[in-house]
Parts: sequence; structure tokens; C-alpha cells
Amino acid sequence: MKKILILAALISCIIFGCKKKEIVTQAGVYRMDKQMASGGGKDTVYKRTQIKIYTDRYFMWAGMAPDSSVGFGTGAYNLDTGHTILERNIYSSGYLDSSKSFNLAITRRDSGYTQIIPDLAVIKGVKYKLIEDYSRIHTSDTSVLDGLWKLDKVFWVKGKDTTKSNETQFKIFWGGHFMFVHRYPLMQGGKPTFKNGFGYGTFSFKSDSLTEEEEWSSHTALVGHKFSIKINLTGKDVYSQVIDDKKTGEQTTEIYRRVQ
Repeated sequence: MKKILILAALISCIIFGCKKKEIVTQAGVYRMDKQMASGGGKDTVYKRTQIKIYTDRYFMWAGMAPDSSVGFGTGAYNLDTGHTILERNIYSSGYLDSSKSFNLAITRRDSGYTQIIPDLAVIKGVKYKLIEDYSRIHTSDTSVLDGLWKLDKVFWVKGKDTTKSNETQFKIFWGGHFMFVHRYPLMQGGKPTFKNGFGYGTFSFKSDSLTEEEEWSSHTALVGHKFSIKINLTGKDVYSQVIDDKKTGEQTTEIYRRVQ
């Protein structure tokens, strides 16, 4: 009986065709084409450059307005049948590490997707939604570094002096692309203040050598530069990197832990 059923299924596939189950994934790298807030019968388009990266579990975005103000966010996400994404904040420029979730309605295109946050805000009784159009950027091979990482420790050594930093930084790798976002301290007028920053580009990783090409960043000195960095992987979830600046004689050591 079992053989008869299998034979019947095969004949059915030959006659009517067997449909393969479509695998829906959001993983990829995307460039924002348009951002618009809609509410109260009025649409407002914002001039903003933004990149967003999704791994299989995490996301990160960074954007910069014409006045050079920086916004960013990173967190975990869940994808349903392909039309809704729930994003949960891990760290962002607006909410820091506070618990915050967003429901995104997704419309897919061959070249990218559109996301809508229907309940962005209510201002003076008017409900606003945020609409963003993204185009897909070509990705390449996978890497053992693919995923989301958090900076655990960083320190600089120059001569006999060692300086530590308490900045918060996350870094994401996926399909030959990387992005880091951070909030770092600066002294202004004798008082500490914090600034937001980011960097984005492409990378390759072979053996213990990481090569990064910075394509876009809030730190203009980084843009267009290519960095060759020695990586020391401790298992799959910890790595350290050392960068030597020959011009300043400064050595920077960063230790990252994979976000689980």
C-alpha cells in the first residue's frame, strides 16, 4: 500500500508539477532609497542615507542626515511568513539598551523591499507611520565571522601609556559586508559628552587575516581606507584584533564577543 501511495505521488508530480516550498528570508544587505513619515493627511519625505544589514537572526542599521547627525540601531528579529518582522532593540542611538520592539509590515520586490512601521508615534492626537524603501546590495560568500558581535574591551597603547575606553560598540558581519555602530565619550569644555558613530564597508577573511574596506562612515577619515587586521579567534564566540598605527605609533586592541 505504501509503495502504491509513493508511486501515485510521483505520477502526480509528473502530470501536475511538484511545487518547491519557498524559503523566505530577510538576510541580506540593503540601501535605503526613500524614507517618509505619513500622518494627518500629510506625507513628509526625509533626506537621509541609510544602510541596513540582516543576518539570519540579527539586524543593524545606521543612517546619517544632511546635518551629519547619526542614528543607528541593532537587535534581534523574528520573521513570520515573510510579511511581518518583529524587531527587538538591543542597543540604539534613541533607546540605548532599553527594551523596545517594532512590528514591521514587509512588501517584497525582486530588487529589495518596503517596510512600514504603522505605529511609529502619536503626536497631538495624530498617528504617524514610517515608510522606507530599500534596494538589495549584492552579497558574497559566508564567513565564520558572520553574525552580531559586541565590543567587550578596548585599549590603546602608546609607548608606556595605556588608555582604556568605556564606549559601547556593536559590529555585524554578513555576506562580505560589515558595519559597526558605537556611542563613544568625548571631553568638551572639561565635561564628558557622548557622540554616535558608525562605519560600513566590505570585508574578506582568510586564515587569521581580516581585510576591511571602509565605504561609508560618520568618521570621514576612515572613508576609502583599506585595513588589514590580524584576528585571533578563541573558539567561535570570541575574537581579538590588534591595529598598529604607524603614523602615531599607537596600538589598538579590541576584544569582541558574539551576541547569542
